[in-house]
Amino acid sequence: MTRLIVRDIATERGLNISTFARRAELAYTTAHSLWHDSALVWDRRTLDRTARALGVRVSDLFQEDQDAVLEAR
Repeated sequence: MTRLIVRDIATERGLNISTFARRAELAYTTAHSLWHDSALVWDRRTLDRTARALGVRVSDLFQEDQDAVLEAR
């Protein structure tokens, strides 16, 4: 299973959710969904803004859950 690690990256950079939302030019509700990994669908623009605001590539926003990978085997 893949999960978003937006909160982890943002907090490493000293950002809270409000600062992240402003920097990424996202609505607070969108930022909240990304922060808490509760969004089921993401559009390209949102992911691009998120990555740019955090100074990473879009692919860096995701992490594979190794426990889920092992359980699937």
